[in-house]
Amino acid sequence: MSLSRSVSFTQTAILNASIATICGLGIDLVYVPRITALLSRKPVYLAKFTRRILHDAEYNRAASMIESRERHDLFIARCWSIKEALFKSLDKSRQSCFQMREWNTIDPGSSKPTVSCEAISKDEDFFVSVTHDGEYLLAAVIRGQSKNSSQ
Repeated sequence: MSLSRSVSFTQTAILNASIATICGLGIDLVYVPRITALLSRKPVYLAKFTRRILHDAEYNRAASMIESRERHDLFIARCWSIKEALFKSLDKSRQSCFQMREWNTIDPGSSKPTVSCEAISKDEDFFVSVTHDGEYLLAAVIRGQSKNSSQ
């Protein structure tokens, strides 16, 4: 698929989602072996690192993946990348109080990547896309304001 086709599909999806204004765009690229190396450090560091960046639901999911020997490094890299892209989509005032662990990237009812946080206003929407190939994982987040919002 060509890039122009992908962009026009994204533009159509955003317009159909009742977005009046795109307020921010964030993109993050993660080298997965870097996350794997971080996670292979001492168990104390692993616990401290994951508690700092993962929402409680994500932390529990990562713990169950470790127990079942699933690729928790890829899962944690995905969470990290989405949250970094999300941070970049926010304005400066919201970036200053951003806490990674307040945001959840897991939606049990959907295979589509999402973000949720109690601090999200009702007129704000986030569109997330994640892709990975080999050792790299890329996340993109578009932050928009709904057409239905009172301005």
